[in-house]
Parts: sequence; C-alpha cells; structure tokens
Amino acid sequence: MKIAGIVAEYNPFHRGHAYHVQQTRRLTGCDFVIACMAGHFTQRGEPALWSKWARARMALASGVDAVFELPALFAVRTADAFARGGVAILGGLGVDALSFGSETDDRALLSLLANLRRSEPEALSGAIRAKLDAGLSHARARGEAVAEALGVPAEAINRPNAVLAAEYLRAVAEQGLDIEAVAVRRAGDYRDESLDGFASATAIRAALTRGETDAALAALPETARPFAAPDALHPMDDMLLYALRSMRLDQLAALPDVAEGLENRLYAACREVASREALLDALKCKRYTRARLSRLLAHALLGFDKALLAAHPMPTYARLLGVRAGAEDLLTELSRRSKLPVVARASLLHDDPVFAVECRATDAWALMHDAPELRRAGREFRERFVRE
Repeated sequence: MKIAGIVAEYNPFHRGHAYHVQQTRRLTGCDFVIACMAGHFTQRGEPALWSKWARARMALASGVDAVFELPALFAVRTADAFARGGVAILGGLGVDALSFGSETDDRALLSLLANLRRSEPEALSGAIRAKLDAGLSHARARGEAVAEALGVPAEAINRPNAVLAAEYLRAVAEQGLDIEAVAVRRAGDYRDESLDGFASATAIRAALTRGETDAALAALPETARPFAAPDALHPMDDMLLYALRSMRLDQLAALPDVAEGLENRLYAACREVASREALLDALKCKRYTRARLSRLLAHALLGFDKALLAAHPMPTYARLLGVRAGAEDLLTELSRRSKLPVVARASLLHDDPVFAVECRATDAWALMHDAPELRRAGREFRERFVRE
C-alpha cells in the first residue's frame, strides 16, 4: 500500500486543489491520499472561511481519503514552522510520498533553495542584512538576496508556494525522512482575481466578500459545494482589541515575531484604533509586512507566546478530522505505521497544551458568527471526526 500526503489549508477546497490531488495520484501511483489541514485560522492569521469539519468534508468528497489536523500552533506560523509541522505529522504517520504545489516544478532549483535554508552561507546572510538595513521586509530581503546568489529572477523563486516547497524539502531532510517528494506545478496564479478556470482561494474569498456567492461557489468542484455553509464571518475586531488591551507590555513583547520595540507601538496603537484593519494600517511598515502583522495579531488572540513555541517545537499527535467512507483499510495501515498517536476523540487531548490552543481558536472562530448554534463554546469536544 502506497500513501501520499499533502499539507494544506483548503480555504476553501477549489478546483486547483482537486487537480493537485489527481496529479498526486498520477505522479506517485499511490493507493491513498491523506491531507494534513489547518484548522480555524490560516497561516496569514486570518479566520478560515468555513469550519474545518466542512472543509474536511469538501476534501473527502473531492478525492482525499483522510484528513488530519495541522494544529494552530504550527498552522498560524511562518513558512518554515508551517512546513515543519505538516511534514512531521505526515512523516510520523508513515506516508511514502509528500506532494506539494509550487509555481515551479524545477526540483533542482527547489533543492538549491532548500539547501540554502538549511545552511545559509555568511555571504548570503550579509546580503540579507544589507537589504534589511535598506528598509526591505525580511521576506523580500531574503528573496532578492537568494535570487541574486543563484543568478535567477526574483519572481522565479520569491513566490508563496515556491517558498513553501523549499521549506517542505528542508523539513524532509532535517527530519531524516525517507519519503518521495513530488512537486506539482501550480495551475493558475494566486494573485489572479478571475473566477474562471482554476480560480485561486484568494479570488474565491474576495468574491464572497463582495457578495458574489453564486460565482464564488461555481469555482469549487461540484462535489465540494454542498458543504459551503451560508453563514458569513464577522470581523474579530472587538475580541482582538480586548485581548490586546488586556495584555501588559511584557506580554506583548513575549509574542512570537515581536522584536525591535514593536510591543511599544502595538501597546499604544491598540488603544487608539477601532478595528483590526485600522490596527494593521497603523503598524505596517517596510520591516513588518501586513501578513506578518496579521499573524502576530492572531497569536495574541489565541494565546501564543515565545515560551509556548519553544516548549512544543514538533507535533506530538496526529488528530483525525475525517475519513472517506470505504477507506477504513487506510486507517488500519496508518495505525500500524504511525510513530505518532493517532487520535480520533478530542477527549484524549483534554490536557494537552497544544490542543488547548486549538480549542481557543475554535471558540474564537465561533464568535464570528450570528447563528446561536455556531456560537456555542466547546465544539472541539462535540464534533466527531467525519465520514464522507
């Protein structure tokens, strides 16, 4: 039995994701595909469009055989931590192949990028520091310096999925995993706002925000559409600002990614603004990108700090969110292979500090809805893993 794994957000599961699953089966010849999926908050620090159980159902109905959770402690992080967590769970489960989408499927180039991330030459570090001193964000400074070192255009490598692809390869190497790594060339551009063809998740979410619900849902595979919940998300402004205003200066300084006195600006700004967007506008600068700041705000809301991250550098369990009906043999095989505890019941994680973050994320996400049944706390313990 050959098993391939994918790390994903599926926010939402669209036609490009279905294509990725199909290509994963074709390129690896696998019998089963499993996904390690982020929960109610994404890597950019934003709430997921629909619940993780709805998104798991979308994936299971559209070609994925089982969905496991990427805990928020790794999902709402920079690319290296996101990849490290996902690869650790899939590797711990015993997958034979890791499949990922990328703007380039040039394995030689991706391997070079991964090696530079594993062992950064001093000359490259110096070039990055020089660009940081010139006022560039860390992501742009590193992207430009690496492109210059490799003699390739910056746009060829400084793309979100290419960066993640390199981090997946780096994680596989650093974790000593003997698994096949497969790059699937991304269909479409994540910045394209068109809903034609392989519409991006960004375009679909933007269309929903504009109220173009029918057009947005038409960009999903037919199999995924029945699980698209109609209840729209509300901004997290009030609970975010309350959380920030309740924190002391030293607690703000302890947030991941806070450095260079940012806690002082954050302490002052959160007391003056009326919304999350206004706070991001007030904090944004060349050094701190909007995405980095958005993630930082999510950390504050969910109770992340540097000590928590240091205490839990790797996942210690694999939580099952859903399985395709008829794929029971897969679960039997995974339970045999897995070096991580495979957990299907939340009650078994009741005292786990990483799962406690997951509970906070789900309860915060619940309060962004109107429907009383969605606003109840404790859904992590009420919702069973899904069969589709």
